[in-house]
Amino acid sequence: MSITGQKWVGTVSVLVLFTVAFLLRAVGADYGYFHGDERINEAAKVLTGQLVPEQHFYPPLINYLNAIGLAGLFGLGQVLDWWSGPSGFRAQYFEDATPFYVTARLLTAATGALLAPLFYGIARHSGLARDRAFAVGLVGALFPLGVFMSNIAKGDVALATALIATIWATLVRFDTPRPGRWDVIVALMAVLTVSFKQSGVLILAPLALGYWLLIARSEGGRACAASVGRILLTAAIAWPILNIGLVLDFASFLEFQKIQAVMSVTGDADRTVGLVTLLDRLATPVLGLNPVWLVAALLAPLALLLPGVRLDHKPLLIVVWIALVLATVGTALLVGSRQPEHLWIANFAGLALLAALALAGLSAAPQPVLRFGATAALAVGLVLSASNAAIPLRQANAPAIREEVDTRIARDYADERIMTMLETNLPKRMEAQAMEHARWDRLAAKYDVVMPELSEERLVRENVPGAVFYIGMPTVMYGLEGVDEDAEDYVVQAHAWPPQREEWQLDYWLDQGFSVFVVKNLPYMRDEVPSDLMRGFFADMEARCVLDAEFSARKPLYLERDVSIFRCPQHGTVAES
Repeated sequence: MSITGQKWVGTVSVLVLFTVAFLLRAVGADYGYFHGDERINEAAKVLTGQLVPEQHFYPPLINYLNAIGLAGLFGLGQVLDWWSGPSGFRAQYFEDATPFYVTARLLTAATGALLAPLFYGIARHSGLARDRAFAVGLVGALFPLGVFMSNIAKGDVALATALIATIWATLVRFDTPRPGRWDVIVALMAVLTVSFKQSGVLILAPLALGYWLLIARSEGGRACAASVGRILLTAAIAWPILNIGLVLDFASFLEFQKIQAVMSVTGDADRTVGLVTLLDRLATPVLGLNPVWLVAALLAPLALLLPGVRLDHKPLLIVVWIALVLATVGTALLVGSRQPEHLWIANFAGLALLAALALAGLSAAPQPVLRFGATAALAVGLVLSASNAAIPLRQANAPAIREEVDTRIARDYADERIMTMLETNLPKRMEAQAMEHARWDRLAAKYDVVMPELSEERLVRENVPGAVFYIGMPTVMYGLEGVDEDAEDYVVQAHAWPPQREEWQLDYWLDQGFSVFVVKNLPYMRDEVPSDLMRGFFADMEARCVLDAEFSARKPLYLERDVSIFRCPQHGTVAES
């Protein structure tokens, strides 16, 4: 085939892989409600010139990326007459923010879909033929955790893509006659990685060390020193630009990192519990690696060292494996049992890549047993990936239980005071919002916190027909459940309050007239949540109140949980079983 024909085939392969990957990730973009970790409001504020986020847990680059998407949405809406000017755009956000969330999720899906062509490109630069490289690209397209997380507009998916792009750039750098240019590109990809999430440095640090050792070995110390200089200089220029909001208020970022440390690191006496939790995560469909990828990833260095495996840049691929394993094991030991699904997306994407490369390389081995065995394993792994990737698609498109719960509340409890863990679309009574705001002001005064300004559109000025008296249950951010309200070891920020003892006494709310409690995931809240206060609260509720209704979750991946509605009797009466 001519060079032009080869380029055409390569271009078509990349486009097909990206399209398949994007469609898989885009199908679930509107799954019926908003995710608590999606900071679309921060992205919208970027369009007004507010570059420093109010919640500074992560670098702000994802907000800037989403802001670009929202700017595109504004232009599209103007052309299609969805709104008229900035005021109409703002009004749409407060009336129904769904288009804003879906836009950001589609942008996240596109970012995540880049995994597929990156896997393909890495396979090609590792010396694999186009058909085997295409199979490796399919591994990236069907990466189940990537498919699922692409439906949530936060920085984890971009972190994984940027990390894989960094690996791709290192491979190209060793293939090119102009390594200086590619050192700059490696640096830019690495800066992107840590600008989406600072935890990327845990993988990049050992990767950088191995990268420079390989340059020193193959090109000499002077070339290595030049590479270090180029990368550090590029990073020093690019990082402040991409993280301007962090630079403008670095002190706030550091304060939020103290909260992040409390939220992320458990107090497990036995730190090896983190390794047990990691193994459980690895074996979980969607959230981990299927058995084929897991075994192939663990054995990848042995496969790469076999003489019959015809892959280029084997030392660099082994360096990547070492960096991933060190970062994964180290993180598991550090955080203990607190391992949310998004923690591992970059690590598992890298391990899936190495598994695919190892099997694809073995599938070209001269030994028939290795060749046929690896080909069969690669095919089985792809089938399992496709099956697991279908799970988030089914859940995303299943009806949410929120509408059923709202209907039940409006029908049976509209005249009562309600406390709920489930977000509701029902209109809120003025008095209920005033009670919530008074609580925030009380806690802000207690912890000397300045509350962010509320938009006028968020304020309830009158009780519309069908309005219900409900407030949110005083749950806390994930990881802060066990903090003592009088002994917190971080500077409290708005809405990052520790649990308040008085608020986790059932009588405190009964005395204020609350009689209906909407609870998510009762067994966990009663038996497992790491807070004696909270466990006692829900055990007391179950003992003293009537379980009036239950709803089974259909979207557990998307944080939908079984819902229980309790109706509590007046003091002095006993609940009937």
